[in-house]
Amino acid sequence: MHPDLPAQSLAAIATVVAALIAAAFSFVNLTLNKEQKTSEFRQAWIDGLREDLAAFFAGARAFARATEELKSAASASRAALPLAMSPEKISDIRYQAAETRYRIQLRLNLKEPEHKELLRLMLVAADEQNKFLADKSDVERTLQAIENAADYAPQILKAEWERVKRGELAFRLARNWIAPAIVLISLLFVALVWVGRVKI
Repeated sequence: MHPDLPAQSLAAIATVVAALIAAAFSFVNLTLNKEQKTSEFRQAWIDGLREDLAAFFAGARAFARATEELKSAASASRAALPLAMSPEKISDIRYQAAETRYRIQLRLNLKEPEHKELLRLMLVAADEQNKFLADKSDVERTLQAIENAADYAPQILKAEWERVKRGELAFRLARNWIAPAIVLISLLFVALVWVGRVKI
């Protein structure tokens, strides 16, 4: 301890250091709470996207197969087909696939290339479906387009999950830089007072 350092200075130093450390912990705690909420919202978004993707791909496949059955049974009685669906059921499936497609589209951030690519693949699947309905394509091309989109979708889910695990930028800054910097500044301040460079 520096010989010129009075006892009152030690109390002042301790108060300043305690205030700096308390501020650092308060900041980190506030950031952690916000990060927790953001992670919960992002996880709900991921879960919702996963459900919508599954509904879209299942609906699109069911619609393609049902349409194929109806086309192949054009000359035969629909009741004779073991897996035949009523036109109302097919219409319901088509509506559900369209609805989930738009829910997915509204969830995606089209500024991100992966999200844009997923939407493009889904639109290709819908386009192949429409071509099949107009007798300009076959069901296999439609199903392949649906599978291409379904195979790509897990990349989006994984990337978003990695983002949740990594944490938001503010959290990473607080955890990796701001809190340690405040502690180091406090220690530096104590050292400078200790050696007499800073007078209190």
